Amino acid sequence: MATSPLPVAEPQASISSFGRIVGIFFSPKSTFADIVKKPSWIAPVVVLLLTGLLINGALIRNVNWTEASKEQIAKNKWASSRIDQLDDAKKEQAYQQAATQAKIGRYVRAFIGWPLALLFFSLVYFGAYRLIGGARVTYVLSFTILAFASLPMAIREILGAIVAFFKDPTAIDPENYLVSNLAALMSSDTPAWKTVPLAFLDIFGIWALVLVAIGFAAADPKKLPFGKSIGIAIGVNVSFMLFFTMIAWIFS
Repeated sequence: MATSPLPVAEPQASISSFGRIVGIFFSPKSTFADIVKKPSWIAPVVVLLLTGLLINGALIRNVNWTEASKEQIAKNKWASSRIDQLDDAKKEQAYQQAATQAKIGRYVRAFIGWPLALLFFSLVYFGAYRLIGGARVTYVLSFTILAFASLPMAIREILGAIVAFFKDPTAIDPENYLVSNLAALMSSDTPAWKTVPLAFLDIFGIWALVLVAIGFAAADPKKLPFGKSIGIAIGVNVSFMLFFTMIAWIFS
């Protein structure tokens, strides 16, 4: 008796780059599963570069950098003690120099900020998930996961640029340009070490952190269930928060 051959399932087509970007926000689990099969980081990096240029361009154009520099110097005990020793004319000159340097820093961040951040933090997460979680991931895959997981920050930058164009220049904080964390609500004379932990508790940053955990769990589901993956991601984030808080405390 002849038997008919079983139908062979056709391989599912890979999601397009645009589909992956959209999918990260609406169906991250299935999108990361597709990304793991065929890692490609170009699309999210281009998006982050563009939004980085947008927010930094908006801040360069609209922030009152002299006033912003005065506030930053006031939070640094070493810098403020040096400024206090100057006469009024030299103080003003020092503030202008600080403002110029801050704007130059923004130009640098606009063009290489995201690439450098992704290269560094993907290396950190790669090491953490390999050493602690035993994940079988490559650095390229880690970089790709982090690039896509960082896309919520692109939304933050777009919203921040819109706010910067309409807000009073003297009221814009270049580091907390959007009220998405409690640090943005603190007064300008609040010591930096107190605002650093609050800045880490950012709505978009937490969203990105969850996406990092989903991405690495998709990369190696046997060794990285989501609970373990989110634990590693939180541990890395808390370590950075404590480090930067300590640095801010030393210089505040």
